[in-house]
Amino acid sequence: MSREERAERLLGQLHQWAMQTVELPRKDRDAFMLIIAGKYYDDALANGLDHARAEAWRDNVGEWLRALVEVIETSGGAAGGHA
Repeated sequence: MSREERAERLLGQLHQWAMQTVELPRKDRDAFMLIIAGKYYDDALANGLDHARAEAWRDNVGEWLRALVEVIETSGGAAGGHA
């Protein structure tokens, strides 16, 4: 799989997670996003990244997910802003 294909796959998966997040009550969203980011951390460790890089990866995934949720809500996707 090429680098571009991996990036597209990641973006697609993050979009799916973001749509699931938007469907949750606001009070449950942070916990859900932490769980998702944690899965990416675990995967990073399993794929050979050291702890510092895996933590950075987890933090990036969490930020990207939060940003996608914000964009989805702002654009009105998944009845954004009404949860």
